[in-house]
Amino acid sequence: FTTLSLSAQSVDDVVAKINEAAGGEKAQRAVKSQEMQFEMVMQGGAVKIPVKVIQQRPAFTYSEGTFSGMTFKDAYDGKSGWQINPFAGQMDPAPKNEEELKESEEQADIDGEFIDSKTKGYKIELMGKEDLEGEQAYKLKITNKHGDVKYRFFSADSYLPIKTVSKKKNKEGGETESETYFSDFKKLPNGLMFPHTMDTKIKGQTVQTMIVKSIAFDKTYDASLFAPPAKKADAKVEPKK
Repeated sequence: FTTLSLSAQSVDDVVAKINEAAGGEKAQRAVKSQEMQFEMVMQGGAVKIPVKVIQQRPAFTYSEGTFSGMTFKDAYDGKSGWQINPFAGQMDPAPKNEEELKESEEQADIDGEFIDSKTKGYKIELMGKEDLEGEQAYKLKITNKHGDVKYRFFSADSYLPIKTVSKKKNKEGGETESETYFSDFKKLPNGLMFPHTMDTKIKGQTVQTMIVKSIAFDKTYDASLFAPPAKKADAKVEPKK
């Protein structure tokens, strides 16, 4: 019994310190919405795409990016989601599949898995400490309500995130494991700490870097932003009688 209570205590203790390092639970819960402007850098800097990501309570998310005159859009309203991806020849809004909806649900959660974890169905386990490039890190195993697992590593010194290891199912039925590294942390006026650089690697190779250009809090977005736009063919004007 002692070891069980000890490990439960240390998980709660580490999670509490992670929330504290992020700016505190109170400041995180106070955010009504956030809009982040990124630069997505790919192919070793050859491709740079401006991307906007919006999250709004209770569970809305919207993102868009433009490249070569084409704009992709992706949205979720807490129940259903849609996307337009001209790079895949998809010009009209298409509904998201089950896997994509799971991802959107997680993205729409402003607070993340360390606030109200049990209510959201997360199981968080402390796997001990590891040495990450000379830095001691806590390794946490996080299982969501769908049974998907990811590993998150936090500095044992600052309790800020170092990296996340996750697996994503692909359309062929296999899985791709990716690692996201967090750096360039900045404290924002509302007291929250945000990484401003996120590098995603697959098999050790950097596939994309997200650089935060700006973060705005508590704007109000109309629900229509998250609803699928009417297809061009459907948007006919009714003749006057």
